[in-house]
Amino acid sequence: MKNAKTFREVAELMQTANAHTWKPKTARDTKSAFQQHIYPAFGDRRINAVTTMDVEAWLAEQRAAVSPKTKRPYSQSSIRTRYVAVAAVLKYATQLRLINVDPCIPVRIPKVEHHELTFLSPEQVNAVVERLDAEPPDGLVVQFAAYTGLRAGELQGLRIRDVNLFARQPYVHVQRQAQYEPKRGWQYLTPKSAKSIRKVPLHPVLVPRLREFVAAHPFGNDPDAMFWPGRRRGGRGGGRGTLDYTIQFNLDNFYRKHFLVVLKELRIPAVRWHDLRHFYASACASAGIPIERVAKYMGHADIGTMYKHYLHLFSDDHTDDMARLAAVASRPGLRPVAQIGG
Repeated sequence: MKNAKTFREVAELMQTANAHTWKPKTARDTKSAFQQHIYPAFGDRRINAVTTMDVEAWLAEQRAAVSPKTKRPYSQSSIRTRYVAVAAVLKYATQLRLINVDPCIPVRIPKVEHHELTFLSPEQVNAVVERLDAEPPDGLVVQFAAYTGLRAGELQGLRIRDVNLFARQPYVHVQRQAQYEPKRGWQYLTPKSAKSIRKVPLHPVLVPRLREFVAAHPFGNDPDAMFWPGRRRGGRGGGRGTLDYTIQFNLDNFYRKHFLVVLKELRIPAVRWHDLRHFYASACASAGIPIERVAKYMGHADIGTMYKHYLHLFSDDHTDDMARLAAVASRPGLRPVAQIGG
């Protein structure tokens, strides 16, 4: 077939067809994966010439490749993500009847190795908060993240209206996320999934501190004002820039320039910011909160994610369940009813 489309042409068609369902970061990451890792191998190939052996050979090359940035092999998670993109293109080609059989069907999907979760202890969190309290509201930001489990973008996207401190049970309403796009600046988007739109109850330790923070907030009476302040550039002598409540809070800068610095000063092993979310899951488990409820608080679209990553943290004490079964088993048997005329 001389006029058969190339892999690149089908991939571009697929991305265009799905663009309306992707958030900017997803679209950007997908485009980057195609440009750097997929098109060099398949881009100019005719879509009907790509075979199962071609895909498997490419996967082997990906496993053996070394990242020029980290000088280490690519993670299984990254390789799996790229494979899913390749498979999506070939599946799309079958839907368009450009090929008769999807060559990815016999391919074994790369497995992702799940490593043991890393998170701080309550004592370490308290130490970090105490040290960062010297530069308000830095300590409160860390404490808020640790005891709400919000994702980074969700934390950045908070507005005054989202934090209800006077409800019977104070809560934070997660309904947007803020992400920085290199060419477009700050973008305010819906959360990761429908279940990510949620209300998370606030820990009692946070409520008085948050009330004090909002009372001092220069725009605390404006429901649409950004909750966390940003900082202006140009702190003198290497110090912090001045707070500015009209500037978007940049969590990446805060993490790199201040959170990690304090961990080093306290001789606490470095952790990712996302590991504060793992801390929240572990704290909820220690408090005896059911895993299904914690999944709701954390905004997981699939309860399976909670079971896969956090089940070992939750108690498997089945005493109450067995007590209920024992009560059923110990019920007295039914006595036969006397028959009439018996």
